[in-house]
Amino acid sequence: MNYQDFESAWYIGLIVTAFFVIMLVGFWSAMKRVRQLFLAGDEMSAWLTVGASLFTFLFLLGLCLALLVEIVALGSG
Repeated sequence: MNYQDFESAWYIGLIVTAFFVIMLVGFWSAMKRVRQLFLAGDEMSAWLTVGASLFTFLFLLGLCLALLVEIVALGSG
């Protein structure tokens, strides 16, 4: 992949926005499940789910930012 594939800032915005929306939807669905687990009295599983979803959210956010930095760095020459 080279920087000519991402000449327009529109593509960069689309890629980053898509990753971010996917992350938010996943985090939202995980938190819905956590609420169900807490209401069912399964607190340990709920806390494990919170930890796993936070780790995944932060990991994907880091990947998204790294992709953005890489594309901008390649595009600037």
